[in-house]
Amino acid sequence: MVPMINPEEKIQRYYDNLWSVGKKFNQKFLDGGFHFGYYEKGVMNYRKAIQNMNKYISGLLGLGDGQAFDVLEAGCGIGATSRYLAKKYPECHFTGISLGMEEIELAKKIQNQQNLTNIQFLSGNYKNTGFQNNSFDRVFALESIVYAIKKEDVINEISRILKPHGKCVIIDGFFPKDQPSSSFLKNAYMLMLSKRSIPGVVSLQEMQSYLKSAGFTDIVIHDLSKHISKHYLFGGFFVSLRGLVSAEVRRLINKGKGKTNEDTDKIIGGAGFLEMLLGITKNLGYYTIVATKK
Repeated sequence: MVPMINPEEKIQRYYDNLWSVGKKFNQKFLDGGFHFGYYEKGVMNYRKAIQNMNKYISGLLGLGDGQAFDVLEAGCGIGATSRYLAKKYPECHFTGISLGMEEIELAKKIQNQQNLTNIQFLSGNYKNTGFQNNSFDRVFALESIVYAIKKEDVINEISRILKPHGKCVIIDGFFPKDQPSSSFLKNAYMLMLSKRSIPGVVSLQEMQSYLKSAGFTDIVIHDLSKHISKHYLFGGFFVSLRGLVSAEVRRLINKGKGKTNEDTDKIIGGAGFLEMLLGITKNLGYYTIVATKK
C-alpha cells in the first residue's frame, strides 16, 4: 500500500523536484525570479515585467528614506525579490522562508555569489515560523499564499510576528467572488491545482475576513489582472509546453532506470494551459492586498 503524502510534503516535493532541474537554468534567469511580473505601458518583455514587479513591491512596503526595516518574505522561493530589495535597500534586513530545501539551497548559493550580507534564507513553514512576536516591520508574500493549506493560519502567523502598525503585502490569485459555476471550469480548476500541488484558492472576501480577524485594518485591494493576462495568454502556452516536454523526458529517463516518479511526471503537465483558460474566463483574478496591523 502506497503511504499517503500530506499536502505540505507534496508541495515541498513539487518544488524540490522543480529546482533540482532549475539549477541548470541560466544564472540571469535564476536571479530574475519566477512570477507573473507586472506589465505596464513601456514594459513589453518578461524580464522588465519581473523588475517592474520588484519595484512595485518595494513601493507597497514603503521602503526607502533610510528607514531600517526588518522584512520577511513568506514563501520566498529562490529569493529573487528579496535579493533585489536587499541590494536596493542596504539599510534594511531581509529574511526569506520557504518549505523547499532545494529553493533555499539555491537562494543561499546566489546570495553568496552576490556577497549580500543583509539577507538570510531559512527553510521553514510560514504558518509556524518560530520567530518571536513582533519581529518584523514588513511581511510580504508574492504568489505564495495560494500554497497555504489553511490561509487563515498563515495570516494569523503574519499578524503575530509583525510589529504594531507593521504592514502586510500579499500578491496572489483569488476568486473575485466565488468558485467557477460551470462543471467544466470546476474540473479544470481542480486539475490545475493538483498539477501544481496547490491545496485551494479562496475568494477576496474570505481573505479580507481572515485579515480582519487577525487584527489588520486599512485593507486596500488592487486588481492587477489586466497587467498579466494578455502576456500570460502566450507565456502560459510555452510554460505548459516546456513542462510537458520536461516531465516526459524525465519519465523516460526514470523508466529506463526502472524507476517511477509520479511527482516528477506531474510537475507542470498541462497546468499552464488550464491556468490560462481560467484566467481568460475571468474566474480567477490577480490582486494586491495591503493591510496594516493595529
